[in-house]
Amino acid sequence: MSERIRRAGQVAWAVVGLVALVALVGLVGWWVRVVWPPLILAGAIVFLLNPGVTALHRRGLPRVAGTALSYLAFFAVVALAVLIVAPLALNQADDLDDELPLVRADIERWINDRAEQSQNWIVKFPSVGELESEVGGGESSSRLRDTFATLRDFGGRVFHVVLILVLAPIIAFYLLVDLPRLRIVAESLVPDRARDEVCLVATRLNRAIGGFFRGQLLVALIIGVLVSIGLALVELPFWLLVGMLAGFSNIVPLIGPWVGAVPGVIIALTTRDISTAVWVVAIMAGAQQVDNHFISPLVMQRAVKLHPAAVMLALLTGGTLGGFFGLLIAVPAAAVLKILVSHLWHTYVLGEPLEQVADNAEMADHGSAPGVVRKVADESQPEPVAPG
Repeated sequence: MSERIRRAGQVAWAVVGLVALVALVGLVGWWVRVVWPPLILAGAIVFLLNPGVTALHRRGLPRVAGTALSYLAFFAVVALAVLIVAPLALNQADDLDDELPLVRADIERWINDRAEQSQNWIVKFPSVGELESEVGGGESSSRLRDTFATLRDFGGRVFHVVLILVLAPIIAFYLLVDLPRLRIVAESLVPDRARDEVCLVATRLNRAIGGFFRGQLLVALIIGVLVSIGLALVELPFWLLVGMLAGFSNIVPLIGPWVGAVPGVIIALTTRDISTAVWVVAIMAGAQQVDNHFISPLVMQRAVKLHPAAVMLALLTGGTLGGFFGLLIAVPAAAVLKILVSHLWHTYVLGEPLEQVADNAEMADHGSAPGVVRKVADESQPEPVAPG
């Protein structure tokens, strides 16, 4: 009994120390939060391109040359996609700009109709005029100052985004070139008695984060293509713009697909009819079902295994604290926290040996019920040959 009490006390103090350490790191991170967006984007680039760079390095190509070649191939693919998609997207953007006053008039008419119908309701909907008076009320001089302040804030944000887009690839290039040396330096800082444990946790974290970023980008691309083709078949106006928005928003799990569906439904209702809007909803839902049952089980390789409720809480926390970048890193950050807490619990609370923890982690990372496509892919792999 005394041994259990002593062990419980050690665990309690360890938890208190871990919480204090996390709070201190979080406070320091908040002070230097301006550096996180380029570092996060650079990390995503590293996770995306490192497998290709490593493969080229194993074939005898110097890592600098492999990194440069990977960058060249990546930007060549992006430039080719832009050359193919940009003309059609620009034409649809011009058409949307011409059509926007009519779309806005239809939306305002719908809002005014709902406001008129809600006169005798418990909750009264405001009309467009009431909304405009609430948002834009005040003297003209005050509105002018607000306009200049908005423009100044917008200009600062644009400059910040451009700076991130310039710095992140440069940082990622140097990280990709020096990654093996950085790994050796990091391993040299770990005591020998803890090296196996740290390597195990680092491998799981690398698998989860890298799999998430690579898989989510590929899934977003596939969903964007599928939705664009489907909307083009039903002849929805601006189908390419809506498909691109659906693919881009799909980077954010759970919330993104719904965000991408809203503009398509609005365009269908204002420029076509209800049947077209129903087709848009069917296409969006069908693309998500294909993603959930076929694409993600194969592409994501179960990299991030979190309950939907945990994903929603992570997205809420990330969006509140970090805005758009917070939404991007919320799910992998929650996966990192889950891996760390699970490892600490099994190792230091349950007292399981490291070999058993490693076996359980391997089974969890390649767990059962992986989906139809993953089962077929696994069954097609050759059986490992026993040594000796």
